[in-house]
Amino acid sequence: MAVRFDESLPILVEIIAQELGPAALSAGAVLRDMSGRLAFFSSATLDVSTVEKLSKQLREALGAYARSDRPVASANDFGVAEVLADRSSVTLIVSEHLVRLVDRRLVGADWLRRPAPVSGPPPRFVFASLKGGVGRSTALSVAAADIASRGLRVLAIDLDMEAPGLGSMLLKQAELPEFGLIDALVENGLGTLDDTFMADLFAPSALAARHGRIDVVPAFGQRSFRNPGDILAKIARAYAEDIRDDGTMASILDQVSEIVDHFAKTGNYHAILIDARAGLHETTATAVLGLGAEVFLFGLDEPQTFQGYSALFAHLARFIDPKTAARPEWLERITMVQGKAPANADVRLAFAESCQSLYEHTGLVLAPTDTSPVVSLPAEPFGDVPWNDEVPDEELHLDEPVGPRPTIAVLDDERFRLFDPTRRRDLLSSDVYRSSFGQFLDRIAEVFSA
Repeated sequence: MAVRFDESLPILVEIIAQELGPAALSAGAVLRDMSGRLAFFSSATLDVSTVEKLSKQLREALGAYARSDRPVASANDFGVAEVLADRSSVTLIVSEHLVRLVDRRLVGADWLRRPAPVSGPPPRFVFASLKGGVGRSTALSVAAADIASRGLRVLAIDLDMEAPGLGSMLLKQAELPEFGLIDALVENGLGTLDDTFMADLFAPSALAARHGRIDVVPAFGQRSFRNPGDILAKIARAYAEDIRDDGTMASILDQVSEIVDHFAKTGNYHAILIDARAGLHETTATAVLGLGAEVFLFGLDEPQTFQGYSALFAHLARFIDPKTAARPEWLERITMVQGKAPANADVRLAFAESCQSLYEHTGLVLAPTDTSPVVSLPAEPFGDVPWNDEVPDEELHLDEPVGPRPTIAVLDDERFRLFDPTRRRDLLSSDVYRSSFGQFLDRIAEVFSA
């Protein structure tokens, strides 16, 4: 039977581990090229007969998934040192063996970038989901209004260029700025975006009323709506890599990050809210991995939610070193949000438990284990519980394991279905929206207080 993509890497790993040993396997690197073909690059010098033998084995076992020109390379071969030093590699456990994988991609390369460290002030909040209709953009609009109601200044950015909606939610047609994010991504490929252009990239929303301020960077500006026939041509170029003056390449992640950084450095805003494109597109990687933000992942209590997020979480787990139990800090900036949640608390608890099970199943967090010794308690009085003062604090397991924050819910409210805040300003009163969005807004407030 023909070997398929999912089977190819385990087959290679088993052959290399058997012929060279697990230590040689983990010290080298597996290169997967843009078409999915595999090759093993050894960190040790291999004799010619060993290379030829292994190459033959891999070609026979992998078929089309073996690199035709060089399925096995020795440490002294051309280009091996560069592959072994590639910083984009991830360490995986495959068939119980540690493997370093260098994954070359024609598209989706930003998904190989490790999550950025937490950004400096102002805090950034990413609103993401696997599909539309889960209340993501509505939650962002309510959050922007709530933050502005405290006299603070907010910037909202729409990253969804295929299905833009945030601009029309927060701005009337006549209020749109001259340009949108799509123009910034096209124009920065030809030159530096000056201050005049950046000033034409956002416009204030009337939703802030007399409190604070809400500025909006829409996906499309006035220029695009005056020339709608050019929008698809712009989209075709917006995702392209740019060549910087020093010759380096800037991916969509780099470009969006630079735009967000520009607005952050102005000091004009207390918070930046980013509406990510639905799904697992390249721009989703930008928002989830590249901005050092608090990430809210919206979903409904349905199988599609957990099937889709299993792919995302299993990928994120690859950025966690399997050789240590330590969890990185970026995990604490991820929160699952149950959209359109029922009022029944038991049903909401079931969703939260499913999220926790998904974290553990994908390796994003460690499954809980009870390693503490059994202590015999006296009958009474209960104040005489035995205690050993000589046990080091780090062995007491007082700290919870690092992982995504507890799941929160946005309650279903028919008043916010097909929400148009420019027409229903009455809904943007804290007395109205806190009944549904209170838990969500409290989470945002926690970030500000921290």
